[in-house]
Amino acid sequence: MTTSIDQNQHIHKLHELIQDIGCGMLTTVDEDGSLHSRPMDKTSDIESDGTLWFFTNASTHKVFEIEHRQHVNISFTSPNQPRYVSISGIAELVKDRNKMQELWKPELQAWFPQGLDESDIALLKVKINRADYWDSQSNFQQQTINL
Repeated sequence: MTTSIDQNQHIHKLHELIQDIGCGMLTTVDEDGSLHSRPMDKTSDIESDGTLWFFTNASTHKVFEIEHRQHVNISFTSPNQPRYVSISGIAELVKDRNKMQELWKPELQAWFPQGLDESDIALLKVKINRADYWDSQSNFQQQTINL
């Protein structure tokens, strides 16, 4: 059983691994079982409960896929160092205006020209279950973090 101290240490380690990586590839599962990946801009750091947030349009196909199969994967690759992170979790659509205001950053204007006034804007909440990573400090041996 993971204690809260262990969980905090795991989240801190995962934060260190992806803090300098702004974009990850989100993979969802379609109705026929096929996998679809697309780039997603990481909106925030990992929260203390192991949650990652992404802005999206609520009417996209990825949201349809998530509503039917909530298991997702997000992969991150460091552009500056040989570091690879694969995160598995459960995703859900969230339309909480307060949370959107808390997480909004000006760079998102490129995707959402009307900002938080976009009619279709929403958040994807990903609760992390597990992360696997490979980096030079681990001699590229797979390391696993379970949350």
